[in-house]
Amino acid sequence: FSPNGVSVRAPCSSHSFANFLVFSPILKTRFYLDTMDALREPLKVSVENGGGNTPSPTQSPSRGLTLSWHKLSVWVKKKDEEKSTWFTKRTTDTKILSKVCGISEPGSIMAILGPSGAGKTTLLATVSQRLKGDVKGDILVNGKQISKELMLRVSGFVPQKDLCLESLTVYEHLQFMAKMKMDRNTKTAARNQRILALLSELGIVDCKNKRISILSGGERKRLSVAVQLLTDPALLFCDEPTTGLDSYSAMSVVEQLRRLAGNGKSIICTIHQPASGLLDMFDCVYLLVAGGRMALYSSTSAALGYFNRMGIVCPPTYNLAEFLVSQLAIEEDAASIKRVNNIVSSYKKSEEFSALKKRLESEIINGQFTIMNEPTDKYDSICQPSSEFDRFIAMNPPSQFVQLRWLTWRSFLDMYRNPQVHFIRLLLYLFLALLISVPYVGLEVDQEGIQNLQGFLYLVIVETIFTYTYSVTHTFPSEIPILLREVDNGLYTPAAYYISKMITLMPRSLTEPLIFSIISFNIPGLVGGFLGYVRLSIPVTAAAITATAYGCLISAYFESISSASMISVPFEQICLLFCGIYMALSDVPFHFKWVKYISMFYYGLEAISILQWTQITDIPCSAKKGAPCIKTGEGVLENYGYDKNHFALDMVGLGIMYVVCHSLGYLAFWRRSKQQAAY
Repeated sequence: FSPNGVSVRAPCSSHSFANFLVFSPILKTRFYLDTMDALREPLKVSVENGGGNTPSPTQSPSRGLTLSWHKLSVWVKKKDEEKSTWFTKRTTDTKILSKVCGISEPGSIMAILGPSGAGKTTLLATVSQRLKGDVKGDILVNGKQISKELMLRVSGFVPQKDLCLESLTVYEHLQFMAKMKMDRNTKTAARNQRILALLSELGIVDCKNKRISILSGGERKRLSVAVQLLTDPALLFCDEPTTGLDSYSAMSVVEQLRRLAGNGKSIICTIHQPASGLLDMFDCVYLLVAGGRMALYSSTSAALGYFNRMGIVCPPTYNLAEFLVSQLAIEEDAASIKRVNNIVSSYKKSEEFSALKKRLESEIINGQFTIMNEPTDKYDSICQPSSEFDRFIAMNPPSQFVQLRWLTWRSFLDMYRNPQVHFIRLLLYLFLALLISVPYVGLEVDQEGIQNLQGFLYLVIVETIFTYTYSVTHTFPSEIPILLREVDNGLYTPAAYYISKMITLMPRSLTEPLIFSIISFNIPGLVGGFLGYVRLSIPVTAAAITATAYGCLISAYFESISSASMISVPFEQICLLFCGIYMALSDVPFHFKWVKYISMFYYGLEAISILQWTQITDIPCSAKKGAPCIKTGEGVLENYGYDKNHFALDMVGLGIMYVVCHSLGYLAFWRRSKQQAAY
């Protein structure tokens, strides 16, 4: 058929007719791309380049960066379950990549194929310098090794699964990312203009005000690409950009990547189970097998011919990409192992591999590549001055204050978009206040009422501390994956993130205890009027604020709530034992007297007891003969081992615990931020 006067033939034998029908709505776009490809410089193989079928860029733009890797081997540490114990963690080094090499040039788009576990994502994370494993070999950009910081500036990494706060809209997410990634001197108007241009270019401008949580798979993938394009990087790494998408969406995403490559970018993608015809949209193909061994690097058009020469022929109606992966997969039988080993050894003896080595050797001789034994952290390690490098080197990251401001903005916005969670939490806290207050209705301060009032004050403090401690223990475990990804990409520092969480938690700790205190003050009928309410709310609020710091410490230190409970619960029980309600503090043995000073329960209970009992000057004695009689509130304080002059010290104690808990929490959080991010 001939839409718009352009003759179109049916897909070749390696394509399925069903996929052809799915792709038909975007044939016009394909015609445009095919026309542009026809205008590009044709694939040339010269003797100077080593001959063979080594791919050349489909375009030779004046701007762009060339990425190459040489004899790259990677080991990662994995937990040894047999040798690890509860006290010690044993690890073993597992080799993921084995002496692989390759090159990606401006204007080209490469597909990395291989069976599961072949090391595709590891290769992508390694050449983009986002892997923290043991790496040996050389990763070069325009001929020299560059620091990880500069690599993060010149490249973008689109992960298979994008981690973000899904309550934000597309535009809000891009605003945050633009502020973190773009030069600090970029004007707001220019930043917003860049965002709108990307939304239009990637075809998601209609999703501008949609929340990320309701985006389709294709829209989310384009949003991930848009985030990485904010700084217009010269290198773009995409980990399985078509996974989870239907054929139409997958084709659309790859077409967008082709356009970007046509603008001079070097793009490398890992592909898993590509749709029929999708592989033809890539300029070159890079095949890996189990053990991270290299099986082929050639132009896409030459890959089929290479395997045909080896006697491995793709059936006429078979998906070429699936066929290649099936030939590289190792099963349990010895025949498949032998077949894969033969493919690897044959490639090392092939003209294609010789051409690749000659190409790299030629570049080295010509001075375009300089392989070093040790990496350098200097930006001036680039061998040739380039406006592309100047642009990235001159970029100034946002200040710590700007990072803190926008992280706090994002956290508050996420809270605002999830009101039901905080509303339910508030209702439970107020219901708890009602639950502990109702049994004390009509509380009278007499000899029998002393224990009742002190028990009520104890419940107010203890329940507040437990409520605020365990309401924040989920904070860091749930957001650690996002943090690791964003910190590893250099968006912000762990300190800015941690402080933003401290700020975000503060309003709740300041307001909710005031409402809690209204119920706790009025239902039992405590005396003192408004000043009495203030005297009750001050220590309750202080205890809540300190409890959030303690909860942050637990959340930052432990990876799961279950493991946190194993350690925190016994510690909390010891602190409760020395708070003054279960034993008279004056009778505590000397070598245990220090324990109360690490108990926020002690500080909170003594503070609230002082404010309540010092207002009571007369307690009637019991009519029972021989019954003990405590006549004043100060006498009650002495009976429990409290000092009426220690209120300020108790507040200072809670303040010190707040600082100590957050300091230790940040150290634990900083340590966890050094872990490998998931890609």
